Amino acid sequence: MTATPAVAQPGHGNAYHVDCGSAKTPKGTLGHPFTSLDQVNALDLQPGDRVLFKRGSSCTGTLAPQGSGTEGSPIIVDAYGRGAKPHIQGGGADDAVMLHNQQQWEIRNLDIANTGATAGKRRGVRVSARDAGTLKHIMLRGLDVHDVNGDDTKDEYGSAGITMWVEGNTTPTIFDDVQITGNTVNKVDRSGIFLFSTWNKSGWGREPANQHQPWTGVKVDGNTVTDVGGDGIVLGSVTGAVAQNNRVHGFQRHSAGYSAGLWTHNSDNVVIQFNEVSGGETTRDGMSFDVDENGFGTVFQYNYSHDNQGGFLLLCNAAGAIRDAVIRYNLSENDHFRGIENCSGGVESAAVYNNTFVIGDGVTQTVINENNTNRRNVTFTNNIVMTKGTGKATFRLRSGGYKLENNLLYGVAVPAGATGTVTGDPLLTAEYRLQPGSPALKAGKTVADNGGRDYFGNPVTCTPDIGMHQLSPCN
Repeated sequence: MTATPAVAQPGHGNAYHVDCGSAKTPKGTLGHPFTSLDQVNALDLQPGDRVLFKRGSSCTGTLAPQGSGTEGSPIIVDAYGRGAKPHIQGGGADDAVMLHNQQQWEIRNLDIANTGATAGKRRGVRVSARDAGTLKHIMLRGLDVHDVNGDDTKDEYGSAGITMWVEGNTTPTIFDDVQITGNTVNKVDRSGIFLFSTWNKSGWGREPANQHQPWTGVKVDGNTVTDVGGDGIVLGSVTGAVAQNNRVHGFQRHSAGYSAGLWTHNSDNVVIQFNEVSGGETTRDGMSFDVDENGFGTVFQYNYSHDNQGGFLLLCNAAGAIRDAVIRYNLSENDHFRGIENCSGGVESAAVYNNTFVIGDGVTQTVINENNTNRRNVTFTNNIVMTKGTGKATFRLRSGGYKLENNLLYGVAVPAGATGTVTGDPLLTAEYRLQPGSPALKAGKTVADNGGRDYFGNPVTCTPDIGMHQLSPCN
């Protein structure tokens, strides 16, 4: 279509303005903005172009803009003016906002919903690719995604607030430089934020056997995910990704399947840190964190998990592998049912150390639950496990692979085969910090490559205290 863009700013492409409530002749200028998403979708956008939605305005339908930016000149969707974020209501479409086989995009500061007359497969924001090679730089920032009445499908086409997926099987395809930051996702089915690729290790997708093309440069930072039917945040088929400073509350609320708060699968060297996860509502998983099948080198550290019906952590391997997983310096408070659950398969190697498990009044937890005898080579070291009031905690160890060393157990029976166990009141403050005189002080076992700091940021470069807090100074 022929449009009259606003005068370009130095170093930028064209700026197209959108106000779906305007009665003026649509030209895409500030004075005569576009009045529909179809007008935006018809543009052949070029590197550096900007599509700016008026704050306080509302558009109905699917925003599916065309084109790709270039390095240093992405195409930007953003808001202008003052007031509430511009609203896009998908109205029950497959997607309210969609990009496919595109790169160098930044989408910011929109309010997005997608509510149909009945539940169905739909998303708030979808970024996807098929047989497209490497697609670079996708930024989703400051989006408020809500009221997506999706179905309960859990696959690359499943319902979600924000989802990115790769499909196909002829051209290896990845996203590189993905930033999903500062968004809110509320009241959506099935998943909050979901990343998935058919080019994975496990064969869950449709790729040729043993092919794995992980995404690179992925950061999921500072998002708030609440009231979701299934999973909170899922990172699949990534390498070196970081998920940090996220808040997940109220997940696995409506799904008949299995869901966790924040987890990764078919991925290498993912770091998940400084997150708070709570409110998992069932025991069909329903725990905060999950090292899932074919997770290699996964690190969960400095996270706060609390009040989940399903527990704290899942080590979930069936027919693949889990190798070199690390779970350290986390706090689990009043998590029910299981501290660490294990799926049917074995675990090649995992280390769970310097965590604090607080089983509150009236809470019952199996701290480690092995539901069969498949061997799991897991060290459980320097952890505090304590009950309060009528809280109860037990261990169910069956494979002979768990090795318990230098843990402090208070109100909990010492499992057979445990070594270096410390008993007695750990003397914790209301923040679960150690106090002088605690039997946990300098009673831990030195762990190589321990991250160098505790839950609170104190250095741990000497004999460790037991639990998530290092009170003893390391000079």
